[in-house]
Amino acid sequence: MGSRADAAAKARLQSLFPGRVVEQLNIDYIGLGGGGIHCVTQPQPVA
Repeated sequence: MGSRADAAAKARLQSLFPGRVVEQLNIDYIGLGGGGIHCVTQPQPVA
């Protein structure tokens, strides 16, 4: 977060996924804990 490329990256993703909401998240604290974005976005079972 805070990169000059953030706005361009968001615009590109929005153009690739029309009708979807693109949210940018600061994951610095996840990384400090030794994880990555995949650690908090794992699929969850329905039941």
